[in-house]
Amino acid sequence: MKKIHFADLNIKHRGNPKQTLANVKRAVRMGYDAVVINIDIGNYSQVDIDNLQQPPNKKKKIQQKKEANEESLTQTIIPDPFILNESELDISTFLQNGKSFRQFSRLTVTLDENSVHKFQHDARVKKYDIIAVRVPNEQLLLTLQRKGDFVDLVTLDGINSDVRDVSWLFKQKIVQSCVNVGIYFEITYSKALQGSERRRQFFSCARKLIEITRGGNGVVLSSGADELISLRAPYDVGNLSTLFGLPLMTGRKLISENAQNVLLRAQTRKTIKGAIHVTDFSTKTPIIPSATGQDCVQMFKQLSKIEEFKAEMNEINESSKKASNEVTAAQCHSK
Repeated sequence: MKKIHFADLNIKHRGNPKQTLANVKRAVRMGYDAVVINIDIGNYSQVDIDNLQQPPNKKKKIQQKKEANEESLTQTIIPDPFILNESELDISTFLQNGKSFRQFSRLTVTLDENSVHKFQHDARVKKYDIIAVRVPNEQLLLTLQRKGDFVDLVTLDGINSDVRDVSWLFKQKIVQSCVNVGIYFEITYSKALQGSERRRQFFSCARKLIEITRGGNGVVLSSGADELISLRAPYDVGNLSTLFGLPLMTGRKLISENAQNVLLRAQTRKTIKGAIHVTDFSTKTPIIPSATGQDCVQMFKQLSKIEEFKAEMNEINESSKKASNEVTAAQCHSK
């Protein structure tokens, strides 16, 4: 992936294309060369519990009706990604400086233990570049650490609680294990602009997350903006990070290097075994960074830096060698 200088991984789309376009235009003017348009569907699990005392036949009918309603509800609450027409953006400054502009799609959702499996295999989820999850407790965070290769971010956005009420912020080993497998954690600064109580919650949670990630390792800082007033320029965001204990240069990594790592992880998920990309050629707008015309050799070198990718490639190589040996043995036997 070509180097990203500054990225905002959370510009919200709330169904108003004009407002979203205005927000992205402002982000571009401020110097963000990568933006992620986020659709937040809230709580994914909305399943009623049947009355266990119902007669068997009636229970079966209710279950069938419930499953049909669940499918219909899922299709309703997971819309298609919102993609801007980039011809409406003024990206001439980037082009003059040898940069390129990239936009990505994101889905944010609240999950629980009962909804993880269904969400993971929902076909509509796979249309998005980045998947962000709010987790209610450390048990779900541990589940994502073990089998959450479909998740890119665990976000504090939308969690309007004091730090002591976010139990997983006190589980350093679990958080570190998530970072080790490539799951990053997101802080959204727009909350700090919404009044004294929200500001206090923001700083208490941010400081705790920076502490348990050993100085922001595996942390990104995004706007979470749904209006112009909530957006801040990249260097202002870097300065903001000093207020929760980070050196200035380290703070800027939260919107540059760390953000790019999240996008790289999203890119590998769009591949089979991290090697072959499958895309819909009827889509005019590239879905992933590798579809933007960059050099394939350079892209492969970038992917090779990711431990998950290297492990998958080694597995493929071993499988290929085994298959080749079996074919050779079969040919010798036939002779």
